[in-house]
Amino acid sequence: MQVTLLPTLVRLEVTSTRAAGSCPRCGIRSDQVHSSYTRTVADVPCAGRQVIMRWHAHRFRCSNSACAQRIFTERFPTHLRPWARKTLRLGETLRSLGMCAGGRGAQTLARKLGMPVSPQTVLRLVMTAPEPALAPVSVLGVDDFALRRGQTYATMLVDLERRRVVDLFPERSEVSLAQWLRQHPGVRLISRDRAGDYASGAALGAPQAEQVADRFHLLVNAGEVLERCLTRFHTRLREAAVRSAPADAVLRATKHATPADIRRKQDRHAAREQHFEQVLALTQQSVSAHEIVRRLGIARATVAKFLRVASFPEVALLSRPRQLDRYLPYLRERWTAGEHNVRQLWREIHDQGYTASDMSLRRLLSTWREPAPQPGVAGTPLAPKEEVIFYSTHKTRWLLMKAPEDLSEREAAYIATLTQLCPPIAEAQRLLTTFRQILTTRHEEGLNPWLEQCEQCGISELVGFARGLRRDYAAVAAAMRYKWSQGPIEGHINRLKMLKRQMYGRAGFPLLRRRVLPDLTRPP
Repeated sequence: MQVTLLPTLVRLEVTSTRAAGSCPRCGIRSDQVHSSYTRTVADVPCAGRQVIMRWHAHRFRCSNSACAQRIFTERFPTHLRPWARKTLRLGETLRSLGMCAGGRGAQTLARKLGMPVSPQTVLRLVMTAPEPALAPVSVLGVDDFALRRGQTYATMLVDLERRRVVDLFPERSEVSLAQWLRQHPGVRLISRDRAGDYASGAALGAPQAEQVADRFHLLVNAGEVLERCLTRFHTRLREAAVRSAPADAVLRATKHATPADIRRKQDRHAAREQHFEQVLALTQQSVSAHEIVRRLGIARATVAKFLRVASFPEVALLSRPRQLDRYLPYLRERWTAGEHNVRQLWREIHDQGYTASDMSLRRLLSTWREPAPQPGVAGTPLAPKEEVIFYSTHKTRWLLMKAPEDLSEREAAYIATLTQLCPPIAEAQRLLTTFRQILTTRHEEGLNPWLEQCEQCGISELVGFARGLRRDYAAVAAAMRYKWSQGPIEGHINRLKMLKRQMYGRAGFPLLRRRVLPDLTRPP
């Protein structure tokens, strides 16, 4: 072997010393040399330098007169494939880079490491990689993920015992899941969310398997039920915010609106109120929600919201909790002590964790300063005043589900006032808090009495939620008996989203699936 060292290249001259070879067609060994030939192949880099090998090999005559192959080339199965321009180990290295970084990312890394390659070659190596053999799956997790959010969804299957992805489908349907389960009959337990397609597919494809509803998704469903209930009583939220505020609190000042802004706002409000009245009128005529969406040309979510509320829902107020609100007591104390420098106050709260700029602080402190002195009138300093904070239905939902000791003084006063003003909200809070305790403590015996309480409470959202749990009672009860959950699947979906965004829409589902499935080859 001859070695030539160049500044960025290592060139190797390799000569085969074999005296015979085996015919690739008939397998009979032959020592009849026909001629020789030279192959130029690339190998893994050495000390950052690209390695090029000139491989001098033989051609042999096949000694089997009955074989159709007359002349064959010398084979090197542990180093090279026939007609390959890269060694096996270089191909595996580039494939591994492609699995991790994609086509263009692998191209950039490979060039830095001394392995120049095109993105197309990397992707071809990735797509031609053999899929690993699938071990028998006993506990299966199934969940969906978005290929295009709100439009196209796919399915991921995970072996929960080994915490590894076993397959991906480009659709979310009961047919594909049932077909996969029929091909893998060893599944005895299936963890899923409460989607109807997966429940039906699991029942069709693996009737012997027990289905387990995910506890996290159950809690999410409970929170959505509470938020729909709050939307129906949205007027009580504003009233509770005003009543629970300090006596001298004022409404937060908003930016100055021009007459044109006011007119546009009034026009949007009138159009929205007109749509609300039209939706109610069409509903009274027994027109379906789908037909209402088609006739009025408004969003399906807007129609659903109009049908849930008892009165016209006003647009959410702009006075919502700000990041600056948690620092107001400290700022008032420093202001009263005589520190009126905005930049200095911003530095102090920035050291305490405030991450925004000083513009919000400047706007706030401008309302605390003394008014401009007028001739003959002594300036009177303005004392800092509390502001009324209005909470959205989403924020109120989380406040209702939090433990009382985790609420601030103002939040606790707001929740107490709200539950006093609206008994249905208080009852919904009590029932859903009890449901969370049943799930977290795995108290299966308490599920059926809780469902009976919901069905008799008279709150339409909770009644519908309880009926849905009744239909899926076996899976919900199994969630309290088994430890399995969707946690590993959510982790893999998070990794999949990273890979999907890394490809920037330049590749389709087959490449995405191929980059996720190699997870099976990793050691446990």
